[in-house]
Amino acid sequence: MRWILLAAGPALLVALAAGGEPLAIGDRLEPVGLEDQHGESHTIDTAVKRLLFSRDMDGGDVLKEAVADQTGESLGALGAVYVADIHEMPGLVARLFAIPAMRKRAYPVLLDRDGTATANLPDEEGKATILVLDGLVLKEAHHLATVEAVRAQLGLAAREAD
Repeated sequence: MRWILLAAGPALLVALAAGGEPLAIGDRLEPVGLEDQHGESHTIDTAVKRLLFSRDMDGGDVLKEAVADQTGESLGALGAVYVADIHEMPGLVARLFAIPAMRKRAYPVLLDRDGTATANLPDEEGKATILVLDGLVLKEAHHLATVEAVRAQLGLAAREAD
């Protein structure tokens, strides 16, 4: 019985830390450190005004296309950071394909590899999420299905069709 409790302990702590409920308007995010696709450490802190978030491939594709013409500096000027929850992605796929593809992007993508840092972030399946923060307090949550909507929310000019 003792071994079962020891084995279940870490999972129970993760479940308790996740809290179960998504953050609501007025709730405060805790500062968190995550590595990007290059292994560089970043901190989500009070300097972050917009958190661009995806938990699934569809939402990630919308965000990726919406900010394809941006750099780390231009997103930083917006007070924006991009965070991807990749904990459900098979490890082999992440290591061999997804993360190497992310390394080609001109901006950092902070990676939540185990799902704990982003567990309580609000999201909607298949949509990109933009959380508007003020001193890490959640002021607005936008769940957007189109590249145009994401760009408009970020105040970026619409791109001309190819």
